[in-house]
Amino acid sequence: MSKSLPLVRFPPNALIHRLGSPNTSISTALLRFPEQGWTINKDNKEGWAIVGDSEGRKLAIDTLLSRHRIHPLTPPPGPFPYLSNLPSSIKGELSTYKPIRHLAFSRPTPTGEFTDFTARYGALLEEDKLTFLENLLKTLNYSIEEKEIKKVMKLMGIENLLNLPNISLSSGQIRKSRIALSLLTKPLLLILEDPMSGLDFKSRKEVSKILGNLNNNSNNNNNNNNNEPRIILVIRDKNLNNLPDWITNVVEIKSGKVWIGSKNEFLSSYSTLENGNENTKIEEVNFRKGEEEGKEVVKLDKVSVSYGEGSRPVLNEISWTIREGEKWHLVGANGSGKTTLLSLILGHHPRSYSIPSESLTLFNKARREISTVELKSMIGHTSPEIFIAFPRNMGLSAYQTIGSGFKGIFTRSQLNENQKERILNLLNQVKDLLQPTTNLKVNKEEEEGMKLKEIALKEFSHFTHSQQNLLLFLRSIIGKPNLLILDEPSQGVDEIIWERCKLILKNEWKNNPKMSTIVVSHYQDEVPWREGQGRVLKLDKGRATME
Repeated sequence: MSKSLPLVRFPPNALIHRLGSPNTSISTALLRFPEQGWTINKDNKEGWAIVGDSEGRKLAIDTLLSRHRIHPLTPPPGPFPYLSNLPSSIKGELSTYKPIRHLAFSRPTPTGEFTDFTARYGALLEEDKLTFLENLLKTLNYSIEEKEIKKVMKLMGIENLLNLPNISLSSGQIRKSRIALSLLTKPLLLILEDPMSGLDFKSRKEVSKILGNLNNNSNNNNNNNNNEPRIILVIRDKNLNNLPDWITNVVEIKSGKVWIGSKNEFLSSYSTLENGNENTKIEEVNFRKGEEEGKEVVKLDKVSVSYGEGSRPVLNEISWTIREGEKWHLVGANGSGKTTLLSLILGHHPRSYSIPSESLTLFNKARREISTVELKSMIGHTSPEIFIAFPRNMGLSAYQTIGSGFKGIFTRSQLNENQKERILNLLNQVKDLLQPTTNLKVNKEEEEGMKLKEIALKEFSHFTHSQQNLLLFLRSIIGKPNLLILDEPSQGVDEIIWERCKLILKNEWKNNPKMSTIVVSHYQDEVPWREGQGRVLKLDKGRATME
């Protein structure tokens, strides 16, 4: 096989259309590539990133996965020359082998049913749960040597997790493990969608370095079965100025138009655009520091949690008081105990019932004195876990999805007139962001966009993932909760949508100054208030310090 064959080769001025569409005109194209087309080489040390609007990024991924039609047809050996010429012996070695793999990190369940993300805490009490290693072997469903698994786990820095219960892993640890699992399937082209989101700073640097080494080594071994994959990062507009060093080329997609160039060219134009937007500053809100002001909303006094009969401490004598109107940024490395701490406050963790009342009070009551139904209505909550768990097979509309937040449930509920008005008011503030993202416009009426009523009645599952996250954000604030918990709130959300969410939040805080807020994030710029205005609780190996 010739080493000169590229992995991907799209022809000049390529147009991307839906499979089965007879139309090949530029006006109906989903994507419009530039004059140079798009070529991804196997032998050169090049690193690729796909950026731009959410619909464009999705279309680019689907095109690489052969889910759309390329026009004109790429001359033989087709749009994936190297992959098309793989020997059948390589293709047949693994029963589930796919030379191109796509890994997304914020994906709902395939069947769309509700999944109880709080069950993980109860499951930890059982002794017969699968370990991480056992789950890996089960997921791979083909023979693979344990030493090879350990080699990849060591490469990802998670070999110490292999014998832990799979259910006990943190979101960041799960992210690393999923990358490792993809590497074990030995793809030649690995598409990673926003892989750094949810990782702490140290882990982001480690994972970026690992991915860069893998990508740059993709052409170093003549044995094709052992080659490291060429890696494509799909990245939101967030933190584009911090693209990894090993990225050399960028594909940017805006409204269906594709731009391809070097990273330096892209960053130069991106920086110019950023500087031009400096005048769009959001009005700041003065937040209460609250040391001795306001009623107590949450109080923990020397709370400890451990698993495995005390062998694995997670929280170590945590003391934390949250008062009305306070804003807190909860930080800590992956696996530091943030999720467990929040589960106590949310009432999800079984230990929240058994902790002495003087050690854990919520809204001036012991947890056992507050019914779960009442607690859910008092706390607004959004997180990547809620996004994944939220039911998509029940036909819930956007209106019903937001309305479910009044009771904190995952189904329809009866609403009064004031609640209905509140939903429509919030939807009206984001109506422009909930329009269909397709660039196909068949008439003037469609160009003007969907009306508010149409958006309200549209099924939740029919919105893009970024729009679904927006609806779940509105769901978290709909009931004007006493306590709002935003766990990695911009994960899976387009930059323009998150900016609107921050504007809405500031308005909510003005109208409800007693609402306390906790934001969990590894990024300071994800926190919707200026640094120094709120307070910080930092977890490190289960211990807490405050700023």
